[in-house]
Amino acid sequence: MIKKTFLQIPLCLLAFMAITGCGNGSRFDRQKWSYGDGLDYPLRNEILDDLLKNHHIKGLNYRQIIDSLGSPQRRDSLKFTYQIQDDSYEFTRKKPAHKKNLIVYFSKDSIAVRTEVYDHTDKEKKK
Repeated sequence: MIKKTFLQIPLCLLAFMAITGCGNGSRFDRQKWSYGDGLDYPLRNEILDDLLKNHHIKGLNYRQIIDSLGSPQRRDSLKFTYQIQDDSYEFTRKKPAHKKNLIVYFSKDSIAVRTEVYDHTDKEKKK
């Protein structure tokens, strides 16, 4: 009887973790998206997929995008760029720099027409 109980407890815990989705915090949330110091936004990469899959960006206007995602790190006349990852400023890194950005493109009427994830890793420097 006691052995059976000890087996059921871990199985119940595993089932609970599977149902709740072990990846805590993978859902888009404005606070998580905004969390960062201006150089690093450590939570954005883990919530990017949810943002793109479950939150419709296409069709929103300029103001709605800013209300949802905040001010972009870079803005051009017809696109916003939101930093997801950027380790190029780390002077002690041992590997090539990696940059990842979410780019939102706008029509001339300030309506989001598409999104793109720019993901780039520099080539290693030859010694």
